[in-house]
Amino acid sequence: MRACHQIAGLWSAADRRNAVAAAPSIRATMRCRRSVGGCSMSLMPCFGPNQAFDEGIVIGRLLAGYGEIEMAMCACLVAVEGMLDIPIRRLFDTRGAENRIKAAKKALQIDFANAGLLADLTQALADMDWCREIRNQYSHCQWFWTAQEGLCFVNLEALAKQPTQITSAIASKYPITLPLLQNQEDYFWYVKQCFMHLETAYHAWDRARARGGAAGPSSFVYAKPPRIARPPLHN
Repeated sequence: MRACHQIAGLWSAADRRNAVAAAPSIRATMRCRRSVGGCSMSLMPCFGPNQAFDEGIVIGRLLAGYGEIEMAMCACLVAVEGMLDIPIRRLFDTRGAENRIKAAKKALQIDFANAGLLADLTQALADMDWCREIRNQYSHCQWFWTAQEGLCFVNLEALAKQPTQITSAIASKYPITLPLLQNQEDYFWYVKQCFMHLETAYHAWDRARARGGAAGPSSFVYAKPPRIARPPLHN
């Protein structure tokens, strides 16, 4: 995950003074680690307590938590293979979140089709790819905050491909609000639950098949979550 750096020069002098003044009051777990001229400084002042503090916490969970969805996806292949070695090697040997989703689809589709779970698997993988899009835009962006616009981000990698002369770093800014970030986090959790359902549903089917129709103890199946709409990438 690449760090999201504040773009130099985007802030007004007043914004910079306010950020420096607010930095010492940031909660203990997020205190500044540097001091310049006796003044506490923050790597990301826009996520300070007087700006986008709550938004920053949710963004941090989205960036750090995407891997939990990957592990839930991997658990489905563990259910098929009955071991950790093969699933981890097949899904994580190649770099790239998109490649892992494609590898999982290839590895799982036959067995999950036999279990009657292919449609749910296909949908979960497509929804996970949307989570990847959300995560990626936050991994490859630069942030700023103003009192008028709130929290915004820009993608300088996309801007660098602009054929015309670049005259503003923030002309193609995207605002992001706390309610939208919370909806995105809810969606991440929903997708993880989909894979939890698929893993346990496959386990139950596989155990029933192994019994050959004989009676046996019922297997736990995590309830399939009700479908929720995909949140937009930004406001």
